[in-house]
Amino acid sequence: MTAVGAPSSAHAHHQEFTPLPVAYSLGEQFSVPCSGQLTGAVHTPHDNPGHVTVSVSWLPFFTGQCHNAIFVNYWSAVGENGEGSGTRLILLPFESRAFQPLTGQITFPMASGGGSMTVTTNGVSTTYLDPLANTVRFTVA
Repeated sequence: MTAVGAPSSAHAHHQEFTPLPVAYSLGEQFSVPCSGQLTGAVHTPHDNPGHVTVSVSWLPFFTGQCHNAIFVNYWSAVGENGEGSGTRLILLPFESRAFQPLTGQITFPMASGGGSMTVTTNGVSTTYLDPLANTVRFTVA
């Protein structure tokens, strides 16, 4: 008896887009005038294995000049001693207008397999109150 089969692709059935949890922040220097809402998604495309794209949208609640820095903290489930883990930064425009979203994006390499990510602002955020609830898990092709 002979069994014939072709190996299946390990990444063929993973979800390409994983939404980030909504986070609210007081913004730069804990100021209400720089407060807003952070949303986004993690994209792990089938056609670009070993890469992750993080897209964010910052919705300011007020108009003003606020330094909007978004930190992408990521961990790879593969590798030893934290290899494949780190922090990336997305800088958004300095000027913001109330309820007009500012968007940013970053792409970086990450080993194929499992990964997780927390995205935070440069101010006090709901992400800090419950980091586990704000951590997304995804599969990299």
